[in-house]
Amino acid sequence: MANDGILINGKIHDWTDVTIKIAALDFTGITSINWSAKKEKELQYAAGSAPHGIGYGHRSYTCDFSLTLEAAAEFEIIARAAGKDALDYAPFLITVAYADKTVADGLIDKEWGLKVVNIMDVDVTDVSESLDESTKKIVRKYTAVAGKIV
Repeated sequence: MANDGILINGKIHDWTDVTIKIAALDFTGITSINWSAKKEKELQYAAGSAPHGIGYGHRSYTCDFSLTLEAAAEFEIIARAAGKDALDYAPFLITVAYADKTVADGLIDKEWGLKVVNIMDVDVTDVSESLDESTKKIVRKYTAVAGKIV
């Protein structure tokens, strides 16, 4: 019996299925990307000790991504070409696309779609590098705020 699909490394989403565009350029030197959306909420109290409602505040969006030093140099060349550095180069768009595979009986289905996440109006707030004894490559991490995530 032939298998239509195989679960590679036990993962539905494989890092090789992820493509990332920063400022409309494909980046292969990205080592991680995270994004989050948050909405402020606060319990509202009146008479008694139990809350009587919830007050809603603003939404906020953040992301961080790490690039190898070679990819970071490419990203910062783009910023310098616009007359800025990485902290001033804004706003820009990050597009993350990945294969959304489904698994049936431990095997990946042949049919799968592409999921796209757009992190809009990204503005870098912090740039850091790290190196420790077990590091095989030096990466530069960019932390940023975003206007919206869709």
